[in-house]
Amino acid sequence: MLGRYTNGPLEKRTGIMGNLQPIFKDDLNFFHRFSFVWPRRCLIRCKKRFLNTRAQICYIRVLMEIVWKTLEVINWVVIGISSLCFLFQLVMILFFWLKEKHFKPSENYGRCALIICARNEKDVIADTIRDLLENQNYPKDRFDVYVVADNCTDNTAEIAESSGAKVFVHNDPDPAHHRAAYAIQYGFQKIIESGEKYDFFIKFDADNHGNPDYIRAMNDAYQEGVLVARPYEASTNGDQNTWTAVSATYYIRDSRIACNFRERLHLDSMLTGAGMMVAVSVIEALDGYWDALSTSDDSEFTLNRLLENRRVHYVADAVVYEDQPSTMKDTWNRLTRMGHGLHGVFWKKGWRLLGHFFVSGRWSCVDLFVQLLMIPFTLLAFFWFIPYYVFYALSHLINWVGVEWMAGFSGLDGVLITSSVSQSAFINLLIMAAVVIGSFMVIYPLQTYLAMLMSKKKLGWKNFKGYKRAVILSPLFMVFYGLAVLVGVLTKPKWKQLKRNIVKK
Repeated sequence: MLGRYTNGPLEKRTGIMGNLQPIFKDDLNFFHRFSFVWPRRCLIRCKKRFLNTRAQICYIRVLMEIVWKTLEVINWVVIGISSLCFLFQLVMILFFWLKEKHFKPSENYGRCALIICARNEKDVIADTIRDLLENQNYPKDRFDVYVVADNCTDNTAEIAESSGAKVFVHNDPDPAHHRAAYAIQYGFQKIIESGEKYDFFIKFDADNHGNPDYIRAMNDAYQEGVLVARPYEASTNGDQNTWTAVSATYYIRDSRIACNFRERLHLDSMLTGAGMMVAVSVIEALDGYWDALSTSDDSEFTLNRLLENRRVHYVADAVVYEDQPSTMKDTWNRLTRMGHGLHGVFWKKGWRLLGHFFVSGRWSCVDLFVQLLMIPFTLLAFFWFIPYYVFYALSHLINWVGVEWMAGFSGLDGVLITSSVSQSAFINLLIMAAVVIGSFMVIYPLQTYLAMLMSKKKLGWKNFKGYKRAVILSPLFMVFYGLAVLVGVLTKPKWKQLKRNIVKK
């Protein structure tokens, strides 16, 4: 590479040394003009020193060009990853019109055990239990409600028992086990050991409420052979304030757009803790153990089932209503903890899932791998895109209006970077930034609006009162979401009690 800068007659050279040629040429003429005065030995020494300096400058500029091209290559790789991640968002929005799948109603009522893990949930647990026992359109003798009072320091267990639930008290002195996964594992083991015979479990959070046909909808899916499923997620307090509205519409969009798309195309959905259904036979095949003990146990459980070649379905007629955090602090704490858990699941099981695609041929492996890839990609994007494009913009701006320090550099396309090329590059960067930000500001509000429009009848809405602001603010919420996930990846957030909002659904 260096040869094109140093070989041949000096006045004919091109490349990154082009802008220094006049200086070198004049200096050499100076040496020759006064050679009859200078001692020959001194002249030779000066010429060698000059040529060594020139070579060093050549090497430095060649190294700078190599670094520039290397950064360009890395940037295109990162752009490719980000494009792959957001391509799924674009594809899903194009299929928003797909109708929901409804499983055939069954008169065969399987026995169901609803299990709720609760830690210091005395404010909401009674309402959740009574709602399940009194308002489900399902034979009362075909389901039971269990509560695992997990390391509670209040009277959650007593309230749950007096409300009609069967209660297991779980106290684990190990702080590392103070998360829902160990409580749910304990609950499954105790139910199986009790000798009670059930067909499927439904896992609820302490603040969850199901629509009246919830158990019936999950039973219909079970009777058609579904062994693992997630519901449609809605909110009890979506219209309470801005924070609850943007959080609620996030889950509405995920359910109606993303999960419905996957179910209709025979792909698998990611489980969430609220309202998931799993057949007893699946747990018994694991010797009664819940084999996902990470912070994001629901996502890990999903990946484990895919690695066993099981399906994870979406049941649109089962609607779970959950309490959304109503303050920025609670929203932030929830998202950072979720981001930390999902990041761990990605590195623990994500690459195995991608490799399983080449064995099973199931596109769900690629789909959910890309979904999880968004978590570490948030870290990559923050620490790459911002520094790189600031450096890129300043480099071309200085080369355009100031010192042509990049003169003679060439990009990956082989075009030499001149002042006019830098001008075009800088302007194109501004246009590209406007297009990316504009697309971001359009796609998420459009997804949110379409999801709400398609869910209006299901949720019993007469209008979008209280949710209009969520449509407009959805892109900003995703930025907030990304920053919270970033902090969650870089730290190890501790469990914090979220404020419960006592709001009737």
